[in-house]
Amino acid sequence: MVNSRIFHGYECSGMLPVHYNRFSQGANIGHINKSKQSYMFNNYKQFVDEEYNGSIETALMEEVGMYEDLTSIDIMTDARHGWRKNAKDTSVVAIGEKMHKVLKCEHVTKADDFVSQRHEKLGTQRIYQYLEDNDVKVGIHSHDRNMSINKFVRDSDVVNQNDSWHGIKAVKSAMKKVSSGPKYLRDKTWSDQLEDKVESVATHFHSAIRNTKSQRAEGPVA
Repeated sequence: MVNSRIFHGYECSGMLPVHYNRFSQGANIGHINKSKQSYMFNNYKQFVDEEYNGSIETALMEEVGMYEDLTSIDIMTDARHGWRKNAKDTSVVAIGEKMHKVLKCEHVTKADDFVSQRHEKLGTQRIYQYLEDNDVKVGIHSHDRNMSINKFVRDSDVVNQNDSWHGIKAVKSAMKKVSSGPKYLRDKTWSDQLEDKVESVATHFHSAIRNTKSQRAEGPVA
């Protein structure tokens, strides 16, 4: 019973099998064998798939209902890579701009494309195909300035925008270069008078963007 509860927690946590096995062995609490793990995983998968499909279907209907057009929505996408370099897999997630609920999640592995750098684009293409199959068009697509996604979106009729978080992150990085550094370069390349201004400037940018009327201007936001 204890092992089953631990396994339930493992399934819901996103841990890898090797992490579960090492944790169980290290804690000396025993662990469920591979055949039982596979059996339980398949049972979990059935119910998770049902919940996931129902969730994204509802989320898409709710998002569409927030627009006057009822056929076009604005989305934001981002990718989570399995590793920093040469990711073995990538999850690309799309959320609605109005409701901020997950509309679709695509999992891309090296079995789909052995070049990791192409995973995000492939996942994005699948998301577009899913929306098209549901008779939903994309009006504005915001993302994190991935160059391949920039080109993909610009080649379509969709308005391409880079999301504010990554844009403001670049502003903060630029400000840190002139607000901090080694002592021997003080008042030469950076000033301590700007040391406490980075976050306040970033907050100002966030506030300005939130309070700017939505404009479907061509080109990226940041």
